[in-house]
Amino acid sequence: MNLPSSNGPQIHPRPPRFLKFRSSHLFILTTICAAAFTDGFIYAIFVPVLPFSLQDRYHVAPGSIQKWTSGLLGIFGAVVLIGSPIVGLVSDGGKSRKSAYTFGLACLVGGVSALAITNQLWMLVVSRILQGISAAVVFTVGLAIVADTVEPRDIGYYMGYVLSSMSCGVLMGPFFGSIAFNFAGHFAVVGLMGSIALVDILLRFFMIETSEAKEYESSNDATERTRLLSSCSQPLPIASTKWKMSSLLANPRVATAIYGVFVHVVIIASFDAVLPIFLGEVLGWTSFKVALCFLAIAVPNTLLGPVAGILSDTCGPMWPAFLGCILTAIPMILLQLIHDNTKEQIWLLYALLVAIGTAASLIISPLAADLFFVMDTLVSNGDTAAYAQSYGLFTSAMAGGTLVGPVLGGYLKETFGWTTMTWGLGIFVASGAIPVYFYTGRTRMRDATEGQLA
Repeated sequence: MNLPSSNGPQIHPRPPRFLKFRSSHLFILTTICAAAFTDGFIYAIFVPVLPFSLQDRYHVAPGSIQKWTSGLLGIFGAVVLIGSPIVGLVSDGGKSRKSAYTFGLACLVGGVSALAITNQLWMLVVSRILQGISAAVVFTVGLAIVADTVEPRDIGYYMGYVLSSMSCGVLMGPFFGSIAFNFAGHFAVVGLMGSIALVDILLRFFMIETSEAKEYESSNDATERTRLLSSCSQPLPIASTKWKMSSLLANPRVATAIYGVFVHVVIIASFDAVLPIFLGEVLGWTSFKVALCFLAIAVPNTLLGPVAGILSDTCGPMWPAFLGCILTAIPMILLQLIHDNTKEQIWLLYALLVAIGTAASLIISPLAADLFFVMDTLVSNGDTAAYAQSYGLFTSAMAGGTLVGPVLGGYLKETFGWTTMTWGLGIFVASGAIPVYFYTGRTRMRDATEGQLA
């Protein structure tokens, strides 16, 4: 019997089955993309049905539905915002990212289960907290695993797949959630969430990280094996990772990218809290019709992401992101024209939402590419510490938008009305154009050389 050594890492006598496939780049990236899709799907599936579920299942008074809708969506963002840097610190300081990923799985299961076992409102809050923890783990650790797996020069390219998977989940969640809710009620939505989560769980358990796969290489040379294991499992100094995060935040180009991502998510997330209630109150729409409006935003925002990436590669990330901020503000402000349930107003609503989704797609992809290009340049100069902390900043920016968007949109609508809300959000997204113009890189990605921070 082979026992683990007390003086060194454990040597596994036999590699797991299908080791080559389970640790391949394709399978790892597929697993991370599936995890991003799952968390986006589970977050968004309740967006169009939450106001109806709060009233029918959780017995919330009609006058308090807006408050609870904004609060529950904001709780999710707050947990991700706080949890992402912590998860990144733990992930970078440990021997493997697998333990953090497994913890995320447990939170995912707990979040879905909490929706099924009771109709108590406090359990709904617990569910959103657990889902937020799971999302923090998925995005922070998942992006770090991708960085561990692929070459630094390919990071931005593969991150695009992860972000698109998340957007696809956000896109499909409200549509299928509203269908399930309309035809079979609350438990059909929970069952759909559980089915998607089950596939995600199976993929995550089947995946083997690249660092873990190295433990089974050079099986005939125990000395080489021990050296590889020691180098793969040595934790990073905590002081070094703290210094890395502060230095990244002090970089105006990085800070601009984070602010731009934050602005983008705030605008998209604000609709989660205000659009279902506004359409229900003013137009008398059901959750299914509300879901169609979310499709009008999400479809162009998801499909045109690669187009924005091409524009970024062609003319640099600054101009697409700058125009995205300006062009998103215009239809956002014009939404104040919607006030009646007529055919003309409905078509105008759809047109404006499509315009918002199209223009907003120009923001996040170029800024994400610019942010990862800065990181790649640091890595090419030998600065490889704190990968997960870097992606924790990116995740925190998205989470901050998820937190602020519903709360800000709900507050402006409830306190000052629909018209003031459209003006406020329009001005806010336009503000992103100012730092983008002055700090975002203008060099074409395909022409950028290692060590250049244009």
